[in-house]
Amino acid sequence: MTHLFTKTAISMVTITALGLAIAITANDLVHAAEFNFNWKGDTGYSAKGSFNYDTTAAPSVISESGLGATNNLQSFSISFFDPLSTLINSFTPVLSGVSNYSFLRFNFDSTKEEIFGPFDVGKDDELPGDTWLNNNLALIDEGLSDEVLAKEFGFNNRNAAGTKQILDLSNNSVQVSKVPEGSIIIGLLAVCSLGFSLKQKFNPKFKI
Repeated sequence: MTHLFTKTAISMVTITALGLAIAITANDLVHAAEFNFNWKGDTGYSAKGSFNYDTTAAPSVISESGLGATNNLQSFSISFFDPLSTLINSFTPVLSGVSNYSFLRFNFDSTKEEIFGPFDVGKDDELPGDTWLNNNLALIDEGLSDEVLAKEFGFNNRNAAGTKQILDLSNNSVQVSKVPEGSIIIGLLAVCSLGFSLKQKFNPKFKI
């Protein structure tokens, strides 16, 4: 009896903790906006990722550049793929409101839900394997007007010797789509529900 009581008490603590975590997450997400984005070049190279920011303090136009604490972005991640959709590399230029990419250039109009202006994301420490996506406006913004490309976006990486390569060029813009509000909460609730179901399946005496 004592053993059953202990197991039930532990289960109730777990349930309470999960409920609290979901409540906290739900409260945070009320003020969060999350977006997915993707880009595809003329020869098939592509990039996709996501970013989010706190809507309570963010202006209608979000602009970020360089290292250190961001103005509004809370996170920004990007993955790069070859024409066969094989992953080349993934990076998180912004994490927990801090940029770790010195060449970061990011501009987003939240009213139009469009990325515009200078854009430079990924990683370039001049090391083999570095990969990044930028446009000619980002090059101008860096004072490198003599390197402005004929087309808007360039998919770049460094080979095994660390030499810069432009693998793809395209006038295609970066496409953005907003993640439906509450979808993460629904996912958390689904996982929680699954946990309860499994608990009852393997321990029929367990009751909520």
